[in-house]
Amino acid sequence: MSSLSARKEQTCSMGGRKADTRWSDIDKTRLYSIGTVMYSALTVALHPLTVAKIRRQAQTAPSNSSGTFLNSIGQYYRGLGVVVSLAIPARIIYISTLEYSREVVDVNARHIILNPPSALGTYNKEIPSLLPLVTPFAGGVAGGLAAVSSQLIVVPMDVISQKLMVMEDSVFKEKGSATKMARSIINTEGWRGLYRGFGLSLFTSLPAGSIWWATYAGCKDILSVYGDQDVSVGSGVFHSIPLVAQQGIVQVASAFSAAVAASVLTQPLDTIKTRLQVGNAGGMKSCLSPLAVAKELASTQGLFKGLLPRIAHMGIWGSVLSGAYEVLKLVSRKDYEL
Repeated sequence: MSSLSARKEQTCSMGGRKADTRWSDIDKTRLYSIGTVMYSALTVALHPLTVAKIRRQAQTAPSNSSGTFLNSIGQYYRGLGVVVSLAIPARIIYISTLEYSREVVDVNARHIILNPPSALGTYNKEIPSLLPLVTPFAGGVAGGLAAVSSQLIVVPMDVISQKLMVMEDSVFKEKGSATKMARSIINTEGWRGLYRGFGLSLFTSLPAGSIWWATYAGCKDILSVYGDQDVSVGSGVFHSIPLVAQQGIVQVASAFSAAVAASVLTQPLDTIKTRLQVGNAGGMKSCLSPLAVAKELASTQGLFKGLLPRIAHMGIWGSVLSGAYEVLKLVSRKDYEL
């Protein structure tokens, strides 16, 4: 048994919690193959919300509707092809980093709390009280690392797809393909053009990923007692709901709480990033700096444009994805018989 596995067994038994599925217990081929289909289907379903958010953020006019509502269903699926194709490798990197780092951080944090170094001997009685914070801490660190690690693929995907999303109909008919857009960006700006806003994207994804996973893990940990078949908690209407439904409510409540927290706290950064990546395709000067964009948006109260579509997207995505991911991890276990 590896030192990490041995330490996990020890901390789970001493920490008074049920052991989760370890990253080493999962059949990666099964996880990625089933997950690819699941994530792609969810991406297709939620893509219209992404388009609505991007068009709202890229909108330069003060109108409340012209940048959001489109004339045809096809317009709501602009950029879908490049998003689905590039999201697959990005998601593999994201999940691998998330699960591995979360397990490492969780196990080692619990080990340190349960076996504090001698230098902290005077705090032996206080240190165990930190155990409830380990789950959100591990989730926050892992979520931030996962979000940052996938940006090498996510940023070019965003740059190309977002430019397609905000194109005028006449221009889209002539240049509305991912290949043409990529070539146009490379010809005019070089390969660096595909990574426009990369630094700001890293700066946005780190807090967004950390806040989402920390809030989600913390809420789920606090509310999980209501969905635990071994614990009888609650009364009235909630207690009369079937256990599976109770667990679903906990999942959705945790995901939407995480979505609201992450969206509200990082929306200004996301709006600035989007405006930079869209550039002159959204009717804005492409040479503007992040600070210049921030000043322009702040003067028109535009830093929170697209907030509601983003909350809806993150909430629905997180609710469905988190629940489906738990099932995916179960059926991807090496000892699970399909």
